[in-house]
This record gives sequence, C-alpha cells and structure tokens, in this order.
Amino acid sequence: MPRQRYGALSCGVTRRTDVSVKVEEHAPTPQSVFARRVSARVLVHVLLFSAVIGTGLWLRNLEPMARAGWLPWTPTATITLYFADGPHLFPVSRRVPATDELPRVALEALLAGPSPASGLASALPRGVEALSLRVIDGVARVDLSRAFAEAHADDRMAVAAVTGTMTRLPGITSVVLSVEGEPLGDSVDHLSMLYYPSANGLVASPVSAPDPRAALAAYMSGPAAPDLTGVPSDVRLVTYDFDRMTGLLSLGFSYTPSMRTLALETPDRVRFLLLGLIATLTEFPEVRAVRLDFGGQSRLGLGECSDLLRSPQPRPVILNDERLLEW
Repeated sequence: MPRQRYGALSCGVTRRTDVSVKVEEHAPTPQSVFARRVSARVLVHVLLFSAVIGTGLWLRNLEPMARAGWLPWTPTATITLYFADGPHLFPVSRRVPATDELPRVALEALLAGPSPASGLASALPRGVEALSLRVIDGVARVDLSRAFAEAHADDRMAVAAVTGTMTRLPGITSVVLSVEGEPLGDSVDHLSMLYYPSANGLVASPVSAPDPRAALAAYMSGPAAPDLTGVPSDVRLVTYDFDRMTGLLSLGFSYTPSMRTLALETPDRVRFLLLGLIATLTEFPEVRAVRLDFGGQSRLGLGECSDLLRSPQPRPVILNDERLLEW
C-alpha cells in the first residue's frame, strides 16, 4: 500500500481542499489609537518603577562592607586574616576594596574578629585596639592597647596572628609590635608558617625556618597535632632543584602505597595537603612557584590533584574562603 501524504483521512482517501477566507479590514479609529498609546506609556512607567525598586532591594541586601562603599565592579584585593580554630591558627581569605589604606583595613578586620557564622574565634583578646600603624620602608610598626599584653603576655598565637596578617600584605616584609609605645621585642622579619589540612580547612603552624629547604624539612616531619594530615612518613624527597632566575622550586617525591591509599580514602585532604605545601614554600619571596612530582605520576589515587602535579604552581590566592565558612 502506498504511503499516505498530506491530509490523509481515516478511510485511506487523500483529499486536497482549498479554503478561501475573506477577512474584513477596518480602519483604526482615533479612540483605539489613543488607547494603545496610553497603554504603552503605562507599561513603560511600570517597568521603570520595577527596575528602581529592584535595584534598591539589591543594594539593601549587600553586605555591610558593600554598603559602606564596595560595589561588584570596583577593584578589590584579597587579604589573609589569621583567626583561631581551637589550638590552631586558621587563615581566612577575605575580599576587600582595593585602597592605599590596605594595611589599616587588614589590621582593623583582624581586631574585629571573624564572622560569627564561621565558627572561628579571635586569636586576640577582646578590647584590644590599634593605637597607631605606620609602614615605612617595608616595616609595619603596630602599636596596640594595654589589653594585648595583659591577656597574651606569653601567647605566641596572638603575636603570630598580627605578624602573619601584616606580612602577607604587599610591601610589608617585617613587623614591630609595641604596647602603648613600649616595644614587645625585636622586629619579626619573616614568620614562616606550615600549612596542614584539618577537618575544616588549612591551618597554620608558626615555625622557625630561615629558608625554603628548612621549611620543607619541617613540613615533611609532619604536624604535631594528631587531627592534622601530613605527608606519609614513608614518602621521601628525591630531588630538590631551585632556579634562582625564575624562582621555580621543583620537588620530586617517591610515590608510595601509603600515599596512594591516602589519596584514595581522603582525596580532599590530599588536595589541601598539596596546596598547604605550596603555600608553605611560596611564603618565601624568592620562591615564585612550586612544581611537585610524585614518582612521575600524572595523578594521585583515582585522578585527584592532577592539576597540581608536574606544572608550576604559584602561591594560592585564597587559602580558606571566608564566604564558604558556615559551620
């Protein structure tokens, strides 16, 4: 049976029908033209009013910092604030408006403490105020109120929080702390930090390391706290090559079964472990990037961290994004 086309009926008969429809056209009246114009004007006003209301609601819902002067299209800078997560220093990356007063902005943000939703605490006592801040030739001279010395006379965490926050800013290489004009000690030229992954993110452990190789040796020895993850003890450093011209530090490690197991069981921890190692070594100004290699592997575990291996990695811009800290 031939295939039916174009208007096949249920009985199998094909029929073509031409239908002519006559439409009577009427000329528009002055009343109808006026009504259309009025409707169009009303619609335009409604849309404009809605846009104004929507913009107002959007601005009202911006964060307090945004309403104080920040807008999404304005230049921003990222600062690192060191708060406390239990016994550990917890670096928090925060976006702020780019300004010439960035050191003052960072210091005031540190003294104000973390967001309540972050679950973190301040590493400084309540009531500490910044009496003065001067940055001259890369040295930040910070004078704090008496509450700093009274509550934290022997607490390295408080000193490390202030020093770490300030020396992570561009142009600041050392910090001199004082309390109401009385120096707390010698200037801190460089405060080395070892960054290890915890259950909540990267934490920082101050360490005395004069150069990148010493910092690497301290990092390989592992964290002191059992709740932090370090490089497995059977992983060995095979090659250490630093190019002073480019600032690239190339490291070769052995790829052991324990490293593979760690990557399979806790892939997120291993990723933070590698990022922590990169952050630890790029704290030294001469190290601009780090290249990691584990036995020539292009991936660890089932493919995690492949983007961090065998290619130069600069210092991570964000360590723990404050916008994601809601515990």
